[in-house]
Parts: sequence; structure tokens; C-alpha cells
Amino acid sequence: MSIEIRNLSKTFNRKGKEIRALDDISLNIKEGEFIGLLGPNGAGKTTLTKILTTLLLPTSGEAYIDGVSIYDDKKIRSLVGSVFGETGGRSLYYRLSIFDNLLFYSTLSGIKKTEAKKRINSLLNFFDLESKKDTLVMKLSTGMKAKVLLIRALIPFPKVLLLDEPTLGFDAESSEIARDLLMEFNRECGTTVLLTSHNFPEIDDLTSRLILIDSGQIIQDCPPDIFKESAAQHYVHLVFSLPSFHYKSFEDLIRISAGAEILFFIEKDLDNFVFEAKIRPTKFTLNETISRLTILILRAGGEIFQIAPHMPSLKESFLAFLAINKQKDEKAQSFEDMFSLPFQEEE
Repeated sequence: MSIEIRNLSKTFNRKGKEIRALDDISLNIKEGEFIGLLGPNGAGKTTLTKILTTLLLPTSGEAYIDGVSIYDDKKIRSLVGSVFGETGGRSLYYRLSIFDNLLFYSTLSGIKKTEAKKRINSLLNFFDLESKKDTLVMKLSTGMKAKVLLIRALIPFPKVLLLDEPTLGFDAESSEIARDLLMEFNRECGTTVLLTSHNFPEIDDLTSRLILIDSGQIIQDCPPDIFKESAAQHYVHLVFSLPSFHYKSFEDLIRISAGAEILFFIEKDLDNFVFEAKIRPTKFTLNETISRLTILILRAGGEIFQIAPHMPSLKESFLAFLAINKQKDEKAQSFEDMFSLPFQEEE
């Protein structure tokens, strides 16, 4: 097991008020998994990451990384690489150059100087910073500081990477480069990655499992595709004709034969019986619903001019998740029921 969390809680006192940032959470992450951690601001994501990097102590509970307790801070720091999305680069030494910063932190990680220099030069070249290696950190742009912070985390080839908004301040090209590199570390080195980000395409591209946290509690744990299918509406956009048409009969056919429901319907061309509709699967998968709709219309002597599936993006799904979660107390309904999804069982 790479990361094991047991009944972890963290409470802060602010102006005499107790705030539970984490509320008795338990979680297992296997070695080599690439996990996306999502949740609204203040959900507890950064608190969890900081506890796992020994920057914060929990109020109660326990966590282990590669079998080592988080209370053994020296051993944990030798296993973990971390980035906290600080665009100012506050954890770098401003009066040292990029190279000297990275060499200093490599020494702290116990890497021999000759090996450290090889890794530093290779990573600087990867991020197109080699020509800037002698530049003082105080003279760097926000994006360059963010790159240096990510490089610093990668130099020790850590067993576990805990990344909180690691590409904050990156331009589009640099973000793509970072994604490729993180995927390479995960695939080739077997590095376990826990990624917190509001860059939804980044989370969608990289992760194989999503953990959603809100109010300090784990709300859902499932693969991204299952979450997207369940959290937001997916539908078929259809432009078609039928020689003989009655809306109620068509609605019944859609429900009975295609296992679907009509979300949107307009008459595009009354003279030629051309219609446009958005149809949501309720019984079958999206692909099977498309097949059934196609057969239904063609058998009725109709013609299909356009048929296109719409799968919600991770961002759409996340916003739907937030909307549903806000109503959970009012409806006294569990999130599991809302999504009609079982929680992922831990092995």
C-alpha cells in the first residue's frame, strides 16, 4: 500500500470557533495510482496534502506512506515530493540562482552532487530553462518560479508526489509539458501521484481515479468516466425526419424502445417533417441508446441528418456535483443515492 489514511481529522480554532477541516476520513491509495483530488475551496484538500507532507499535524487519526507513519517526519520527507501552488515561489531562495536552489534542495534529499547535477540539467532542459539556470529566482516570472518548484519536487525521484495546483501560473505549452512528465514519472518510475487542481482537463487527462472531498469528508471515490456519466447529463443530439409524426407517440417510442427521455424538442421544418431533439439515456448506455434511436427512426421510414453524442466534461460534472451537494441537507438524501453509484470498495 502506498498511502493509507485511517480516521484522520484536523480541527482549527479561529476566533473561538472550531473548524473541522478534515472529519474522520479513511482512504487507501495503491502504489503507482494517479489520483485526482477534487472539491470546492475550503473542502479540506490542501489540509490533507499538508498533513501527508508533515507540514501539519492531524488532530487525531493516522496516516502511512509506504508503511511509514507521518509522525516520522524525516523518513516521510525522503519518500515524498510535494508542490503547493504558490505562484510567488516563496519556498525558494530569492537571492540564489535556479541551479543553486535546485542543487541545495537536492543535497537536503541526500542525492550525490554529480547525480543531482545530471538530474537538474535534464529537467531544466525539459522545461526549456537551461539558458536561465544562472538567473536569480527574484528575477523570474511567475510561471518560471512554478516550473522550478515542480522540478525541485521531481529531482529526488520520490515514491509519492503530492501536488496541490502544481501548474498554477504555467502557460498552455508548459502545462502540456508538465502533464507529459508527470505521466512519465507515474508510468516509468511507478510514482504514486495525488493531484489537486482546478485545471479540469489536466485532472481528466492524467488521473485514473477521482476522490471528491467536501466539508472535510470524502463524498465520492470512482473513476473519472463513471463520475462524468453519473454526475451530469449526457445526451444524444439528433436532427431527423419522419414521414408521419405525432409527438406523444414518438415520446412513448423513445421511452419504451430506446430506454430514453426527450430533454429538448423543436420542429425545424414542418413542410418536410424535420425535427431536432436532445435525448437522454435512462436505461441503456449512450452507445446503445444511439443504436436503438437509429433503428427506430430508419424502421419508421425516417432519415437521420445529424446524430452526435454529448458526454459532459469533468468541469460540467463537477459543477453538477456541487449543485447536488448543496441540496443534500435539505433533502436528507445521501450522495450515494443521488448519484446511484456505489462507493468504491477498498481492497
